[in-house]
Amino acid sequence: MPFDFRRFDIYRKVPKDLTQPTYTGAIISICCCLFILFLFLSELTGFITTEVVNELYVDDPDKDSGGKIDVSLNISLPNLHCELVGLDIQDEMGRHEVGHIDNSMKIPLNNGAGCRFEGQFSINKEVGRQPDVRVPVLG
Repeated sequence: MPFDFRRFDIYRKVPKDLTQPTYTGAIISICCCLFILFLFLSELTGFITTEVVNELYVDDPDKDSGGKIDVSLNISLPNLHCELVGLDIQDEMGRHEVGHIDNSMKIPLNNGAGCRFEGQFSINKEVGRQPDVRVPVLG
């Protein structure tokens, strides 16, 4: 009396005589396939769609810094040439610097096809507001 391992099969085959296609089953199957296709396409569209945001808001954890916030940037832009990258600094106290180049470096990446931008600067702290630092992309 050998032991039959087929008794542990939890995915048993249903006999042909017990399965019958119905219109209700076909409609439910088609609706499920359309819904899966809709979910796939909406997720794919959301994945492919890019949104460019060129603002960086900085919060100062050190409240005793004398009214200045030290900012260090290290941004890699793999598909942007270095000559198109710049730094503008603007705050509500009236400071506006276009093309800030002090303490900043542009390092070419991918044989000049990309750029890594590194920079350091200080901006004024404002009560109740966060400073606005923008890294514009030309072109």
